[in-house]
Amino acid sequence: MDFDHAVIGAGVIGAASAYHLKRLDPGSSVVLIDREKRPGAGNTAKSAALYRNIFSSRTSQLLATSTIRYFLTIPEKLQIRPTGYLWMFSKDQWDASKNALSNLDPVKDELEMWDPERLLDALKIRTDGSGPFPGVHKGLLGRLCGSLSGMSVAEHYVEEFMALGGEVLLEKEVKGFELKNKGSRFAPWDEQGLRSITLSDGSELSGGKFLFCLGAWTQEVLGRMGIFSGTLPKKRQLFGIKVDDPSQVLEGLEPGNVPALILPAAGTYVKPLLERKLLITGLADDLGQPFSIDGDGPDIDYFERAIAPVLSHYFPHLKDWELKMKWSGHYSYHLPDKNPVVENKSNLHWAAGTSGSGIMKADAVGRVAASGLLGISDAELFDGNRIPTRSLSLRHRDVTVESFVI
Repeated sequence: MDFDHAVIGAGVIGAASAYHLKRLDPGSSVVLIDREKRPGAGNTAKSAALYRNIFSSRTSQLLATSTIRYFLTIPEKLQIRPTGYLWMFSKDQWDASKNALSNLDPVKDELEMWDPERLLDALKIRTDGSGPFPGVHKGLLGRLCGSLSGMSVAEHYVEEFMALGGEVLLEKEVKGFELKNKGSRFAPWDEQGLRSITLSDGSELSGGKFLFCLGAWTQEVLGRMGIFSGTLPKKRQLFGIKVDDPSQVLEGLEPGNVPALILPAAGTYVKPLLERKLLITGLADDLGQPFSIDGDGPDIDYFERAIAPVLSHYFPHLKDWELKMKWSGHYSYHLPDKNPVVENKSNLHWAAGTSGSGIMKADAVGRVAASGLLGISDAELFDGNRIPTRSLSLRHRDVTVESFVI
């Protein structure tokens, strides 16, 4: 099989990239490949599926805001719940974040400042600190934030891609690679690049350019070809607890209209689904959690020792709750600045390193990846802003460090 462009990985980044490739180059043949039965069934489906425009990096703000603005044009299709994002800061955290927050526009970015008294009007939350749990000094409510269905995002882009004539191959895993000039042992003066890939059904796919959008699997796959992708995977865990009485958490808010909560203790986050009597929660564990896609599933001890005490401190009225579900997925990190990587080696391109914010940046990253593969110097984002495609590369990187990663 021969194609002009092959995109490997049909999560949100791969699906968006394939669509924008076909949109920008409608006369080309483009194929999208994934090993799962459905688009977005990998780590996209294992995400907390929250979206926000609250970032410290101007780069992240551009990518996320334009993507969210696009998503809000099709809210029903993506199952969007625009409940907001309530980020709570201790005094030290607030002082350390002042410079980053000064880049945000309260009007344009739809932000509200909440003092502890307003928090207490909305939530039955403890705002004073004790031991390792800092007090709540300020709250920042983002209205341009909420939750959605990650798989619906991937499926939307695949539908749009197919409507333009793109071809999709599901349940096909990449099993082998054929590099150009293998016979000369890749002498440096010979042409470099990827000639073809072999799929799990034995078929061989050759084409002009290949774009790998594999998220946490990027380094494992590209590393087999001698490429350092600039990204590394790390497991992230989520837990769902049953809350029979939502009034144990809420004061003035209604159960179906509670924003996502970021607590001051180490970035513990809570996705309230109190109309379903559920709280989804997680906390990034770094030291001791290897950079690997191997390993077991979620660790109950980690929930009981690291997350449950945080919930008990900040929500002292929360009683008789029980753990009902647990799952784990992986982030793809670019550690120096935690912004996405869009890079290439000859005709082999990759887009990864979204550091836990792939869904909320998918449309913009897809535009940058597609533009870079086609040799377009600037990618036009949905909201009309432009970003140089090389700014997300490793060789010509021009980004600001992202510190708001949870």
